[in-house]
Amino acid sequence: MAPSSKSERNSGAGSGGGGPGGAGGKRAAGRRREHVLKQLERVKISGQLSPRLFRKLPPRVCVSLKNIVDEDFLYAGHIFLGFSKCGRYVLSYTSSSGDDDFSFYIYHLYWWEFNVHSKLKLVRQVRLFQDEEIYSDLYLTVCEWPSDASKVIVFGFNTRSANGMLMNMMMMSDENHRDIYVSTVAVPPPGRCAACQDASRAHPGDPNAQCLRHGFMLHTKYQVVYPFPTFQPAFQLKKDQVVLLNTSYSLVACAVSVHSAGDRSFCQILYDHSTCPPAPASPPEPQSPELPPALPSFCPEAAPARSSGSPEPSPAIAKAKEFVADIFRRAKEAKGGAPEEARPALCPGPSGSRCRAHSEPLALCGEAAPRDSPPASEAPAPEPGYINYTKLYYVLESGEGTEPEDGERGAGMWQGLGWGSQPRWSPCPPSTPSPLPASPEFEDDKISLPFVVTDLRGRNLRPMREQTAVQGQYLTVEQLTLDFEYVINEVIRHDATWGHQFCSFSDYDIVILEVCPETNQVLINIGLLLLAFPSPTEEGQLRPKTYHTSLKVAWDLNTGIFETVSVGDLTEVKGQTSGSVWSSYRKSCVDMVMKWLVPESSGRYVNRMTNEALHKGCSLKVLADSERYTWIVL
Repeated sequence: MAPSSKSERNSGAGSGGGGPGGAGGKRAAGRRREHVLKQLERVKISGQLSPRLFRKLPPRVCVSLKNIVDEDFLYAGHIFLGFSKCGRYVLSYTSSSGDDDFSFYIYHLYWWEFNVHSKLKLVRQVRLFQDEEIYSDLYLTVCEWPSDASKVIVFGFNTRSANGMLMNMMMMSDENHRDIYVSTVAVPPPGRCAACQDASRAHPGDPNAQCLRHGFMLHTKYQVVYPFPTFQPAFQLKKDQVVLLNTSYSLVACAVSVHSAGDRSFCQILYDHSTCPPAPASPPEPQSPELPPALPSFCPEAAPARSSGSPEPSPAIAKAKEFVADIFRRAKEAKGGAPEEARPALCPGPSGSRCRAHSEPLALCGEAAPRDSPPASEAPAPEPGYINYTKLYYVLESGEGTEPEDGERGAGMWQGLGWGSQPRWSPCPPSTPSPLPASPEFEDDKISLPFVVTDLRGRNLRPMREQTAVQGQYLTVEQLTLDFEYVINEVIRHDATWGHQFCSFSDYDIVILEVCPETNQVLINIGLLLLAFPSPTEEGQLRPKTYHTSLKVAWDLNTGIFETVSVGDLTEVKGQTSGSVWSSYRKSCVDMVMKWLVPESSGRYVNRMTNEALHKGCSLKVLADSERYTWIVL
């Protein structure tokens, strides 16, 4: 991997004379030519040049790290990760902690402006994972979206638990739980915009005085359980401005964007209702357990409206629907919900989540249509009750110019959803009036992730539901959640031919197979360990056995609706551990992804920088900018 040198060229030329040495030199040159030709041939197949096309680069495009960075920074423990996608910056990070076992790790990320002919210039320094108590060194991965160069996202994986004393004294996570830390940080701009100049004039001499668009930080944390989800940045970040987070219980699509008040170009990224679910051509018939329906059916109230030309349903079907709706109403009232006369009915959702009205005039489940509304046959179909969408606007407090108190800086994280005893805000759509805080049983980390949003100066941004009250720049965070256990139960109940054998499932693992950023479709594979009765054709005593299967589901980020793609057969687990089952399952997913792989243009990739080499006890040889063929030799 070292750059070619003059001595190497001279030695090669010296052996290029007659005799065996010359023949050896010609053979070596032939191998090099063949290697390049092979690599160019692969371009026709893969669609892009391999980053290892040239194993050696000329010295004019290679620089030594020691020549462009002061030794003070190297002694301070900077770990250099790599080039940004644009090639303008080199990123590094530092981690620091005290000498005792009770000290926390503190992480900082740095942007250095790169120029081949001069030293690196430090342009930004931020603290990652705001005020989190991190007790062990993290695997860090810094990622950039395919086309969104305005921000980076940093993942911190806690793969090793703290020592036993800390676990017992401080109730930290054990070997069955891992903490995932996520920070999204704005990238320093090439030049100062008008808003940044205004911020600099308001705070002269402060290098962190930036506008919100170029100076925001967003932090969150969640915990995953065994089998720990695989990290798939190529799929999780395939859609610009959106990240898919697998929390072990749900798949959360998060979209982060910055806008200015009065900006008419605002476009909702998730759940924009740009596509509608197909309406059935005939009334639903009772399904046999042996014959799964073409599409999964959702909650009874969420059935699409019938066209005016279709025949009226039979009284038996109408009675059945009314009976099921009454069961849902009674179940909600038994859980402490208000009666139907007091508030509009809400479809039951996964894990106790509730479907709330969107800003568009969609009919709520069970709600009577307004007097001036069109006939029922022309009304839009109400959304399924399992859809859970939240949107919050984050703004700086008016007149806020000082650092927050230590007890307040991280309050948004711990008093948000799922981390505090009483939620500070509930995940309602921005256009609805601010309701009373919902019951804590509905507010857990399976529904919505909590966020802390700050600017570079450490000031907290306040969450708001109403866009009309926003002045200046504001940050929008959208979340769309798919609950795995709800999906599993629905798919088995409606689409599995072996549904009548099913008893219960014990564990599951989710792998993303594909993400289409144009259609906003996410294809996931759900590996499932379950108990089921053997087939009636099998001889012997009919006792439940352990089986493994997989469910493929397509999730639409435009509508929040999922559809069953396929349901696998039951495979009995005989003498296998759960670890071997999940290992085989993930290998089959990798094989499936490789079969479906379609080459993309060189600019449509997710740039990833990681400290994995450090945790393996080694170091990178070079930091390579493959697009501009520039190397920093470490």
